[in-house]
Amino acid sequence: MTDDALAASLERAEAALGRVERAAARLAATGKREQQLKATVREVVAELDSLIAGGRG
Repeated sequence: MTDDALAASLERAEAALGRVERAAARLAATGKREQQLKATVREVVAELDSLIAGGRG
C-alpha cells in the first residue's frame, strides 16, 4: 500500500468514525427527550388520577 492510499484509507476511517460519533450523540439526545416525555406523561396521569379520585367523593 502506498503512502497516498494509506492516507486516503485513514481519512475515510476518520470520516466514518465522525459519522458514528454524530449518530451516537443524536441517539443520546433522543433518549433524553424520551425520558423527559415519559416523566411528563407520568405527572399528567398522576394529576388525572388525583382529579378523578377527588371527584368520586
